[in-house]
Amino acid sequence: MTRLSPRLRLGPTGSLATRDFVSVSPDTSLPHVRKVMRTTGARVVLVVEDGRLQGWVARSNVLTVTSRKTHATAKDVMEYPKVVAYPGDEASDVVARMLDYDEWYAPVVEEQEPVGLLGLEHVIKAGLEKAPDRLAGARVDEIMTPDPVTVGADDHIQSIWALMRDRKYAGFPVVDEKGRLIGIITQYDLIARGYTRIELESSSGPARGPRVRDAMRHTVYYLYPWSSVAEAAQLMVDKGIGRVPVVRNEESRRLVGIVDREDVVRFLLGM
Repeated sequence: MTRLSPRLRLGPTGSLATRDFVSVSPDTSLPHVRKVMRTTGARVVLVVEDGRLQGWVARSNVLTVTSRKTHATAKDVMEYPKVVAYPGDEASDVVARMLDYDEWYAPVVEEQEPVGLLGLEHVIKAGLEKAPDRLAGARVDEIMTPDPVTVGADDHIQSIWALMRDRKYAGFPVVDEKGRLIGIITQYDLIARGYTRIELESSSGPARGPRVRDAMRHTVYYLYPWSSVAEAAQLMVDKGIGRVPVVRNEESRRLVGIVDREDVVRFLLGM
């Protein structure tokens, strides 16, 4: 991967973070948190009590709770973020810590009161404004992960969730038997379909359980190896997506790689 130095300085975290974050109380029911995630598209929901940050609930936390646990609340599954920032912190330093901990978000607080949420998408948007030439001057195949993990349309949802959990991936490209891209499936798709702790919920056994084709999206944005990193960054910002598959060419649509927000941010910051 291309390395750039010195690291791009992004300015104060407070100037990049969004104030349009979603929060709930610790006693909010998990079904309501799930509904909030479905309707807002939020990847993390902050848990706040008496104006103070108590933790957050991520999509992966929601998916770990079986639907039989009907009385579960936000406090039952919330975690405390590994990275918490202050408005005056240099954003590039905060992002470096986020990447060290494999986090895509960091709450921004003042005296433990949440005042913003910094996500990798905000960094990418800032990069498009502050360093467009840097992003336009590199190809996707310089930063993509080649031969990514894929799934098939006939794979069982139970196994896909296990793969997401074990590898800590938020989504996978879906390919046919010839390796051609035919769709994508993400944690959001599972939540949108109402799935919870799938591997514990199939009373009829995996042979009759839901499959990837039941939840995948057939409309998928993709790029080519020669596409610029700027194109990938713009897609992520405009479409609100976390990863972009890379195909060999339009004719074959054979998957050759994938680029995600972390790849773009690492390149942008020269990490």
